[in-house]
Amino acid sequence: MYRDPTLTKLLTYSGALPFWVLGLAQVLGYQPALAAQAFIAYGSGIACFMAGTLWSQAQIRAQDPRIMLIGSNVAALMAISGLLVFPLAPVITMALHVMVFLGLLAADLNIHRRGDQPAWYLALRRNVTLLVIAAYAVVMILT
Repeated sequence: MYRDPTLTKLLTYSGALPFWVLGLAQVLGYQPALAAQAFIAYGSGIACFMAGTLWSQAQIRAQDPRIMLIGSNVAALMAISGLLVFPLAPVITMALHVMVFLGLLAADLNIHRRGDQPAWYLALRRNVTLLVIAAYAVVMILT
């Protein structure tokens, strides 16, 4: 596990780029409705992907994995529920997504504290989570 830090970092930071492209499209008024829908859909997809990464961590844990598995499902369901809430309450959806991303970062911090992740990975997760949350904040404030 964690065998290619360079590629992992490249793909992770690249994954944050669509949040900024779609967020700026909304702020600048370029197809704002479509950009907003794409932003939330992309956020839901990334949140579900990140929630799914907890499953592999849960399988290699020596301790009881139930909390991690349940937390993963809750995070994914919260992200998906944002798709349903978005047409009625976009700000609530964005706040919900921010909570999901922070919760997933907290889960990675817990995994790191057990010694199951290298320090560079936790730093990467922290940095990208901050980039993503900043994109959500810009959209929430400026639209």
